[in-house]
Amino acid sequence: MDFVAYNEIRIVDRPIRNTVAAGVRIGYEFEIRYPSYRGCFLSCIEDLRFAVDGREPDPDLVCFGLNGKEFTLAELPDLFREYWYIMSPARIRVTQIGGLEPGPHKIRVYMKHRVPYTGYFGQYLTLESDRTATLLCE
Repeated sequence: MDFVAYNEIRIVDRPIRNTVAAGVRIGYEFEIRYPSYRGCFLSCIEDLRFAVDGREPDPDLVCFGLNGKEFTLAELPDLFREYWYIMSPARIRVTQIGGLEPGPHKIRVYMKHRVPYTGYFGQYLTLESDRTATLLCE
């Protein structure tokens, strides 16, 4: 068996929370952690996708929250000064009228990222991670 530590995105084992505004569920959120023993700049994330119960949300309706800020997925390639520390969970917020029904939901997270300290002659090591977990929605 190959050694695979530190290369799998971690879905934080906390409940999914619905986002509520004026008494109406307008979306949901959950948390993930960076899949390495070192953090990275958000610009190193080459691809980040999610699915809940087999359905991928429109990327324009997903926000990535970190360090007290929120970003769209389209902004990530330009965030070369925004650092994701390994101990800091990122909050994924999806806008979806009605949110999610209470109960268990299957969350899938896929991420492809460059390892920034491996750049030799313009070539970087890239790692892919694809994880699924079942979380309860409150």
